[in-house]
Amino acid sequence: MAETILYEKRDNIATITLNRPDSLNSINRQLRRELGEAIEEFDGDSDAYVAIITGAGRAFCAGRDLKERATDNAEGIQARASASMTPESPYMWPRTWKPLIAAVNGYALAGGWSIAQMCDLRLASEDAKLGITETKWSLMPPFGTILPKQVPLSAVLELVFTAEPITAQRAYDIGFLNKVTPPDQLMDEAMTMARHIAANAPLAVQYFKELAYRGLNMSTQDISSLTYHMYDQLLTTEDSKEGPRAFAEKRKPNWQGR
Repeated sequence: MAETILYEKRDNIATITLNRPDSLNSINRQLRRELGEAIEEFDGDSDAYVAIITGAGRAFCAGRDLKERATDNAEGIQARASASMTPESPYMWPRTWKPLIAAVNGYALAGGWSIAQMCDLRLASEDAKLGITETKWSLMPPFGTILPKQVPLSAVLELVFTAEPITAQRAYDIGFLNKVTPPDQLMDEAMTMARHIAANAPLAVQYFKELAYRGLNMSTQDISSLTYHMYDQLLTTEDSKEGPRAFAEKRKPNWQGR
C-alpha cells in the first residue's frame, strides 16, 4: 500500500490508517485514490471480515485538501462533484458490504466526517471534534443529504448551516457515534468491537448490512421480499450448515465465508 494509506491485517481484521499527519490527513487526489484501493483490497480479501479506519497523528481527517483545490482553480482546472461520486453512494469511495468501524481521533471535518459516516459503526476519543464545515468555503457536503437517515434533520441543518464542529459527546447524543472513549483507549475499544464482529459468521453479517442499507429506500413489502430471498441464499452456504453443527457439537464454529 502506498504512503498516504497504511493497510495492515491481523487475523480477520484489517486496519486502514489515513497517513498524511502533517496535513491532518486531509484528502488529496492521492489519498482519495489509495483509500479507494484499500477498501477494494479489503472487500476482495475473503479472509478479512471487518476493517477499522483511523487517522495517523492528531487527526482522523480534516477534510478536502483545499490547498490542492486552490492550486487547481488557479490552473483553470474546473472541479466537478459528480466526477468523484461512486454508483449507489454519495461518497468518493467504493462500497463494501463488509462492516467498517471508524475510530475517530482528533478532527473529523467535512470529508473526514464523510469517511466516518461511510463506516457502519463509529467510535471517537473524548477530545475529538467532528463537523460538516464545507459552507465556510462555499462548498457543499453531498454526503449530508443522506445523513438525516441516521440523525435528526435539525442536527444536520445545524451542522451544515453553522459549519461549527461539535464535541464527541454531542455527536454521540445525536446518534452519530456508537461510543466515546478516553483517547488512550480508542483503538483498543475499536479492536474489541472488531473482534466481536469477526467472531460471527461473516456472510450473515454482510447479508444483513446489505439488507439494512437497501431497506432504507424500500417499501416494507419490497424489503421483506428481498430479505427472504437473501435469507434463502444464505441458508444454502456452508457456513449456515456449520453454525448449527457447531452448536450441536458444543464447539466454536469454523467459518469459511462461503
